[in-house]
Amino acid sequence: MIRWSAASTKTIATKSPGGAITHYLAWGAGSNGITFVNVVPEGARISALVDVNPHKQERFAPGTGTAVVGPESLRGRPVRSIIVMNPLYRDEVAQAAPKLGLAPDIIVA
Repeated sequence: MIRWSAASTKTIATKSPGGAITHYLAWGAGSNGITFVNVVPEGARISALVDVNPHKQERFAPGTGTAVVGPESLRGRPVRSIIVMNPLYRDEVAQAAPKLGLAPDIIVA
């Protein structure tokens, strides 16, 4: 299990090889996810908050305006890392990622 740290912030700030767009996502659009994108250094580089709750999807986080999307919208996106806001969901996210055709680093905040 990878834990969030200051080193993780530096990873988000680094461009991917060749300058390609790489997505960093936060899984969980509750209070932890909203706080994360607004307070953590480089949190504005999180391209989306992912949430399974359909009532949160297709909305935006207050403050940063980060989009809230459903897991299915991740198909075909070049996702480098998913930062899981609640450690209880780490295994669920790790199992969902390959089903969506993703092989990201899973980081627990």
